[in-house]
Amino acid sequence: MRSSSRCAYFALRRRPTPRSGRDVRQGRALALAKWFGVLRWIVGAVVAVALVILIAAFFPNEIDQSRGPAQVVGMTTPALTVPLVAGGDLDLQTLRGHDVLLNLWATWCGPCRREMPALERLAREQQGRLVVVAVDQGEAPATAAQFAKRFGVTFPVGADQDQVLGTQLHLAGMPSSFFIDKNGVIREAIDGEMSYEMMLQKAQHIEQM
Repeated sequence: MRSSSRCAYFALRRRPTPRSGRDVRQGRALALAKWFGVLRWIVGAVVAVALVILIAAFFPNEIDQSRGPAQVVGMTTPALTVPLVAGGDLDLQTLRGHDVLLNLWATWCGPCRREMPALERLAREQQGRLVVVAVDQGEAPATAAQFAKRFGVTFPVGADQDQVLGTQLHLAGMPSSFFIDKNGVIREAIDGEMSYEMMLQKAQHIEQM
């Protein structure tokens, strides 16, 4: 009898209890409300991420002096020599006497690639007044050389495969640009992609110092 009762009890528990039409409608309404709540959360998260990306893209980090490359503003350029992808080496100390835009980048970096034509334009139009130098971070010279050739880069391109320069300049992301005066003092540090107009404005600013 015990065995039979247990089986019957189990069967009764498995047998679904008939639901009224009102219960079905309420269940569907609750499920729909739950999914709408999840959807609102997802949309809110996507909007928040998009806002962060837009702010980072349009407002480069020029203000916060407590982190990233802004820490080196007012300091002299590191005494460092990097190999040039076209052959030979570049001693950063030899740039003294010139206003310089030093750009740190990598071939895999999308914003770096987008920024490169503006750097090339600036180098051509400001020739004789501003020296533009780009130093690839973490890649072999051959990799940076292929990129420079493909995109028609004519200004000096170096390769800092061990990222020594990036470490000394407190690199937080790429591209990062450093505007250096004739005395080798870093006057501005820009963390993020720049437009040509922004580059030109800052180049003219250090020229007046």
